[in-house]
Amino acid sequence: MNVREIFGENLKHFRKLRKLTQEELAERLDIIPTHLSRIENGKSFVTAELLDALCVIFNTTPASFFYTAQEFSGDDSLFARIDSVIDEELEKLGIKLKEKIRK
Repeated sequence: MNVREIFGENLKHFRKLRKLTQEELAERLDIIPTHLSRIENGKSFVTAELLDALCVIFNTTPASFFYTAQEFSGDDSLFARIDSVIDEELEKLGIKLKEKIRK
């Protein structure tokens, strides 16, 4: 498997964990769905700007898109747990920021 295929598989995995369709994610990225499909299928690759946008959408680092199954043996429950922890921490941070602003 080449780097484009690894990236595409991981992108598809993250997209499905968030229950997004290709059309929904493409709209959020301001690209056409066929371009997203080509990325997920390893036929095209992302730009740095698109990679940054994906990291924001999925609350992850660029490196997480480049792991293979052999390098990272996480399953969907692990990814769901990671997402849950990230969401909880972001919520806590939001509450703290609102408290500081209100002081």
